[in-house]
Amino acid sequence: MSWTTVARKDFHDARRSRVLWALSATFLALAMLVAGLYAFVPAITAEPRVSTMGLLGFLASPVTLFVAVASVVACYKSVVGETESGSGKLLLSLPHTRRDVVLGKVVGRGLVLAVPVAVGLLSMLAVVFAGGVPFSPVEYAVFVVVTLFYVLAYVAVFVGVSAMTTSTTRAATISVLLLVVFEVAWDVVPLGAWFVASGFQVPSGFLAGNFGARPDWVTFLFQLPPSGAYQNAIGGFLSGSGSEPFFLTNWFSLIVLALWGLVSLAIGDAGYRRADL
Repeated sequence: MSWTTVARKDFHDARRSRVLWALSATFLALAMLVAGLYAFVPAITAEPRVSTMGLLGFLASPVTLFVAVASVVACYKSVVGETESGSGKLLLSLPHTRRDVVLGKVVGRGLVLAVPVAVGLLSMLAVVFAGGVPFSPVEYAVFVVVTLFYVLAYVAVFVGVSAMTTSTTRAATISVLLLVVFEVAWDVVPLGAWFVASGFQVPSGFLAGNFGARPDWVTFLFQLPPSGAYQNAIGGFLSGSGSEPFFLTNWFSLIVLALWGLVSLAIGDAGYRRADL
């Protein structure tokens, strides 16, 4: 399968990039800092006892934002950059289809981001042991696996954007807009939908922030973006699932992440097939 060749070349090329080393250093510092704060500054979390689950929950939000931003930086030029430089024609002159290129870029850039994330999470163990945080290998392994799955989903989103656009400027603009929508402005969507579904009346507890009474479908909308699905999956696997509907479970959140990746890959592939190189 020639997409593996594309992925291998893309990863090897990126390995020499300063971006990969900068991302690795940034995430390593972030993971060590968060682990150090949790282990040695208990007032930060106000938890009576430190634990692996508490540390991973404390780390989830910084990881969520880092992966989202790093995916934009690493992926927005992945396909369209080669189109602009002319190397895309050379790549397609070899026995690669356009689908091979898109899929190979997703795998290659996924590995590019997975490396610094894995290094940071593994290095964090030194702080965990030094700080005497009780360590659970199972909880830690679940966190790492789900995080890498989240990395791949977001990489597919932004490689898809790169594949369906015709210039790096447009790819960067769309990618940043998606990032802002997903990571900053998304909470307006479920709340607005709840307001409209209530007949343009403010639901009980809406302004007071009593979201415990919100409908299940509103909660699902909160968990629909990649970051929301990731955090729900992490929370469900580490703390256990309750009696919520199936579409709010941690397993369904993994399906949502997979759909983000597959749909983005399909859209990017369709756009790249129509592109005039």
